[in-house]
Parts: sequence; structure tokens; C-alpha cells
Amino acid sequence: MSGGVTSDEILPYRSCNDCTMCCKLMAVDSFEKPRAVWCQHCNQKRGCKIYDNRPQECRSFYCGYRRIASIDDRWKPSKCKFLINYEEAYGRIVIHVDPVRPDAWRMEPFYGVLKQWSLNAVRQKSFVIVWVGGNATLVYPDYDRDLGPVRDDQVFVPVVRITKRGPETEFDLVEPDDPRAQSA
Repeated sequence: MSGGVTSDEILPYRSCNDCTMCCKLMAVDSFEKPRAVWCQHCNQKRGCKIYDNRPQECRSFYCGYRRIASIDDRWKPSKCKFLINYEEAYGRIVIHVDPVRPDAWRMEPFYGVLKQWSLNAVRQKSFVIVWVGGNATLVYPDYDRDLGPVRDDQVFVPVVRITKRGPETEFDLVEPDDPRAQSA
């Protein structure tokens, strides 16, 4: 994960026990399930009702709680009400928040850590994004940029802006037919 946030290894001392937040917060293309809606195959108290036959995208998914050794049990999605994902294809850290607790990510110790991850991501020309349902917020080291509703087909493109501190990379949201989207 960007900024050394996680590894490819699953931490053997952490489990999903009693946590089904990924079944709500993550989109599952195989079922045409949007993010922030409970999966039809999830029993919230017991887990996946089709576990042995679940799609590959579910089989291969492990949230940041299962991968990031530097965070503690407060980060378990069933406790903090959000989950951490690293979208390798885009090189970005994604926080999926339960719409029932839309500000959960802004609580400490989470917010301070997300700001640090953001600093590391910006240095690598990447970013941290928070999804609450279909609404997105870009997290920068010194501010948050609320984008409101964002469609899945829209594209984030890097833009270098000159600031008092010098050039800084930010990200703009563009339509898929925008020529800048081709380079992103």
C-alpha cells in the first residue's frame, strides 16, 4: 500500500470474526451490488451465506485491518465503522465508511493516521480518498476536499498546482471522455 501502509501478507493474528462490514461497504460487481448496501448473501451476525461459492472478488479481498500491522483493534471495521482498502490498480488508499456513521473516519486516532498516510501518498503522487456511499472526500495533509457525489466512471487525474510552498500535486475529477482521463 502507498506510503508503506500495508503489505501483501495477511496478519495471522487477526481475523474477520464477527465483522461483515466489507459485505456492506464494498461494491461487488459479480452481484451488481453497489457500495454501502448490504449484500443479499450476507447474514450480518454469521457472515456469508454462500461462503463456499462466493465470487473471486470476495475470496481475494482482505481489508487493511487484516494487513496493516501498525494499526490496532480499534481499526477493526465492525468497531470503527469503516474499512481500509488499497486499490493497487490506481495506487490509492481508499476508506469506505458506513453511511450510518459518516464521520467515523474523522475521529481520533483514525483522522491523524489518515493525514499521515495522505502525506506519504502525496509524496508518491497518489492520494487517500474517503467514500461515504456515493460521496467522496479527498484527504490531503492539510485539508480535506469534499467532492460530493462521484460516479464510478469518473476519473481522478493528477494536477500540479503552484502554492506558497511550491508545486503540489492535487487530483481533479474528470469525465471519462476528457482527454486527461486517458493518461490517468
